[in-house]
Amino acid sequence: MPQEQGLRPLPHGEAPDYRFPELEARFGPLLPMDQGMQSRVYTTADGETVVKVYRNQRGEHQQEAGNLRRAGLGDWVLDAVQADGVEALIMRRFRGHPLRRSDVSRALPRLREILSTLHHAQQGRVNVAKVEERLRRFRSALAAYPLEDLFAAVEIPLAEGLLDQPASFCHLDLWHDNILISPAGDVMVIDWTKAAWDDPLRDLALLKTGTLDLLSADQSFAAALSFLPDQAHATLRRYRAYLAMTTLHDLYWFLMNEPYEFEGERDRKLPRTRHALARLPA
Repeated sequence: MPQEQGLRPLPHGEAPDYRFPELEARFGPLLPMDQGMQSRVYTTADGETVVKVYRNQRGEHQQEAGNLRRAGLGDWVLDAVQADGVEALIMRRFRGHPLRRSDVSRALPRLREILSTLHHAQQGRVNVAKVEERLRRFRSALAAYPLEDLFAAVEIPLAEGLLDQPASFCHLDLWHDNILISPAGDVMVIDWTKAAWDDPLRDLALLKTGTLDLLSADQSFAAALSFLPDQAHATLRRYRAYLAMTTLHDLYWFLMNEPYEFEGERDRKLPRTRHALARLPA
């Protein structure tokens, strides 16, 4: 999506690396806005339409379009096409910018409504075997680091069966660049590539570590609790487990993908997570 939709523009004057004659015949010149590991994003010259081009041909354009429709955002989807040898998702532009710290409090009421509605639908159950497999992978990779408190926060409720829950439709990538706010205060969640049926408390844990932690530790924790469906002991323990699991995932990702950033991210993330774990029932 373009800058108003959570993207960082390419350096000024940088020419696009790719040409799309078929897409440009339909939409006019495409101006590069951002590129990441999974996609490149362009805007039309009038700024009204965005074109998300996926790096791999795995049907992700159709998958994300379907996820948007399932999340009630189908009106924003214009098309999902194969052209110029690529897969592309075509969307209307949302006039907003990614959440900054100063935006978070203003966005919270609408964001609560969005996620409550999203998580209302249920289908199947959480894939506990997948949780167990990921946890084993994290333990193996992070064995050299003192993280036993985080592992215990997941493993104990997992062994008790507490994570065997009905699955809800979840976004699963709720970091602040994927949550946009307009000047009028409208909020839109973008980038639905990872959306799937999972535990909604995992989604809310991702929201805390990826967005609410822009706030101070106490403010973030208070805001996080306001998203929970209830304050029951079992709910708080389950949320605690997913906060620990999310942090372990983030540390694993940095260790595997950006090892030079690992220590800095560890020193930034662990105090926030431990602040929350200490305030939730073990």
